[in-house]
Amino acid sequence: MKRFTLTVGEQSLNFTEQDIPALDEALNVATKRAGREVVRHSASGSRVAVLMERAGSGGKHSTLPHDPSTVLMRDLHRGPPIETDC
Repeated sequence: MKRFTLTVGEQSLNFTEQDIPALDEALNVATKRAGREVVRHSASGSRVAVLMERAGSGGKHSTLPHDPSTVLMRDLHRGPPIETDC
């Protein structure tokens, strides 16, 4: 199983490949729900929780992506979508 370390500033988060889908969904949902904690569970049983603080949301002027099709992390098994003209 692949292991990853995400570092932001001086804080690090260790996670496995099985945690990525839960992390992806939690991050995407949390960007739209300031002040509400979003909880998902990964295939390994790990609890993934993300909270966007109300004070940092910036209201309508938030710097976080608003496009619902924005993907913050990709499922490693699917990869990016491929468009064809078939």
